Amino acid sequence: MEPTIAQLQTLYRLCHQLTNMMFQPIYIVRLDERTLNLFMLAGKGEGIEFEIQPNGEY
Repeated sequence: MEPTIAQLQTLYRLCHQLTNMMFQPIYIVRLDERTLNLFMLAGKGEGIEFEIQPNGEY
């Protein structure tokens, strides 16, 4: 399984905002094969979580 183009575009925007604007670390990005959502764990203390749906919404 691979992420959709919409998921990758949203992932890129979120990564840019987290690292370049908010200076937050990103720990893991994973495709959940059950839901097909991209999961991202980020932030100091791992307190930021995103799930990006196949249509690119989070």
